[in-house]
Amino acid sequence: MWLFELCRNRSNFETETRCNNQCSEIFLIIEIIPFEKTKMIPEKIKIWSTVALIILLIPDKLIAQESNDIKYKFTQTDSSYSFYGSFRIKAHPKCLLEISFNYDHIKALALDAKEVLLIYQGRNWNQISYTYRKFIFFKNRTVWNRIFDEDNQRVDFTLLSSENNRNIMPQMLSSFGYYQVKQLGAYCILEYYQQCQLTEKSITKLYIKKVKKKAIKFMHEFFEYASFFCNNST
Repeated sequence: MWLFELCRNRSNFETETRCNNQCSEIFLIIEIIPFEKTKMIPEKIKIWSTVALIILLIPDKLIAQESNDIKYKFTQTDSSYSFYGSFRIKAHPKCLLEISFNYDHIKALALDAKEVLLIYQGRNWNQISYTYRKFIFFKNRTVWNRIFDEDNQRVDFTLLSSENNRNIMPQMLSSFGYYQVKQLGAYCILEYYQQCQLTEKSITKLYIKKVKKKAIKFMHEFFEYASFFCNNST
């Protein structure tokens, strides 16, 4: 997995000493994680929570160093942005789609969220709310609708509402996107796309810059999570 490759390749670190210190801490935590392929979904997600803590400890500079499998493109204007990311992975399409749609997986992947709640759900749709706290004093709550299109191996999501507790922060006016899975032999290509329109504030550009870093980091986290959870799904 990416964490192990990151530690084996010392060129990814600024100094050899830094690599030795961080890698020893990472391996110390990973070695105590029980790994059994027969574990049920909640138990595997619990294990992932420990792995996620390790990812959060990795500096953003290391996250920004792209692997061969992860690609992305970020486009922005004064008050909008779009993000496209993709990676190749050896996993079953159904497993990747489950991660993109199922509430338990979505909650496990929302590493920075203070709260993730399932509001409604149907056979092929759900509504989920996220609550984030940023810069200590700022709170944001969004509600998203997801639709699972099994025939096209795709999950579409749309913003239903967004509320800020401070007017100084840009308001999310609209947002939509999708997860698309394409099978390519023994591998799958997972594509992620999101477009967002914000209100123009004095800090909107700074906010979008921060969003870009988080979007790139999310692609790495999703790849790690899929590699961990779908490792026996092919």
